[in-house]
Amino acid sequence: MVSKERLDISEFAWTAMERPERPMHVATLLIYSLPEDAGDDYLSSLVARLRDSSEFVTPFNKVLRPAGVMNPLPSWDRDYDLDMEYHVRHLALPRPGGERELGMLIARLHSNPLDFKRPLWEYHIIEGLEGGRFAIYFKMHHAIVDGIAGVRMLQRSMSPDPDDRSSPALWSAPVPDELLEAQSSRKRIRRAISGMGKSLASFRQVVRQLNEALRAGSDEDDPLKMPYQAPKTIFNGRIGSQRRFATQQYEFARIRQLSKAAGCTVNDIFVAISAGAVRRFLRDQNALPGRPLIAGIPVSLRPKDDQGAGSAVSFIMANMGTHIADPRRRLKTIGESTKRAKGVMNNMSREEIENFTAVLLSPSSLQGTLNLEGYGRPVFNVTVSNVPGPSEKLYLHGACLEAMYPVSAVTHGQALNITCYSYAGSLNFGFAGCRDSVPSLQKLAVYAGGALEELEEAFAPELTAAAAAAAALTPPPAPKRKATPRRKRS
Repeated sequence: MVSKERLDISEFAWTAMERPERPMHVATLLIYSLPEDAGDDYLSSLVARLRDSSEFVTPFNKVLRPAGVMNPLPSWDRDYDLDMEYHVRHLALPRPGGERELGMLIARLHSNPLDFKRPLWEYHIIEGLEGGRFAIYFKMHHAIVDGIAGVRMLQRSMSPDPDDRSSPALWSAPVPDELLEAQSSRKRIRRAISGMGKSLASFRQVVRQLNEALRAGSDEDDPLKMPYQAPKTIFNGRIGSQRRFATQQYEFARIRQLSKAAGCTVNDIFVAISAGAVRRFLRDQNALPGRPLIAGIPVSLRPKDDQGAGSAVSFIMANMGTHIADPRRRLKTIGESTKRAKGVMNNMSREEIENFTAVLLSPSSLQGTLNLEGYGRPVFNVTVSNVPGPSEKLYLHGACLEAMYPVSAVTHGQALNITCYSYAGSLNFGFAGCRDSVPSLQKLAVYAGGALEELEEAFAPELTAAAAAAAALTPPPAPKRKATPRRKRS
């Protein structure tokens, strides 16, 4: 063990929320196809190689030390002697394991909380999938990773070269120097002090924007949505400890073509697919409210003072249009609502966006602190998140990564989470829910496919016109030259 490191406010909040019925870890499910030259011992050799990798980069060596008599505030310690048989596990499905069997296993694994006496992560290698495939389920506590950071971690542990067998283990993959500097205690303290000064300077602008948002939220004709405007649904009560999980995958080009035809963003299409699936699911349960469900959407917004160094992460609420039967009108409602929500923050700096979001979501934070979530009216109904992932195919010691699915956390008042990763020309949906609150969650994945087909049918004229225009711009293939017959030599 080495020097202690105090938790920042975000880390403290995520660890404080941990309860047996709501473990606050997030995960990723990765599906691989075996290399063509893989022998019968490929996976056992991979497990042995990974367990032998005993160099740990932050945050894989961080252990939480809770507050106590000798430790008045919770802190992080470093552990460099991990039990790798505990952290790296080798599992198997009855062959041939299908998507349903894999989903049931992931649901059980995701229901189990992490051991807070150890570094807060687990890595499960699962063999026995049909079609010569295997899976990896990697989970880590939300206090030390978010969706984008988790994807980048995984990306560093793989290679775009199928012949590269030297990729480091996930917990040993080098971290960029600038990220290490940002993670250092001294850097975090300086950033916090600087942020306090900037927060005070931005207070006036935040108050103005909040005042505008509150006025707009009281106008029924304004598409801007505010906390507590959501109806109560079966997704918004108290949850149990067990989870359900399902997946769906689409070609990214298909989604992009639809967004261009509809004149909206890819993220709007993603929300519309989720809305269509949720609408049908609730109708099956005779539980669809007459008022529209509200989605909570993490978004990336580039602030006015950002010169390309990154983007600001915020959180908006949008009308899902679940009260509208026509998918075309529903998408229009979603697009107007997301555009209006983003527009409120268009001229705000990074600090102003962060402070605006913190105040906007303060009712939800207060509910969590008092453990009152799920009793009253929800802040919003469903978390819907779209996380950008790698754009090129990746390989793990020769095994091709076919798909990567998010397995997100749910909590009291938010029993359903729909998150999507983009990867190598595909969009990969992960549906995570409380087993008791979201019965037959697998149907949501099926209904998502139906929702996409409904949207394509609704915008069929525009899609047909776009395809015709693209065909007209594509030059015809050059005619093949006829081969000149050779003369026979006499």
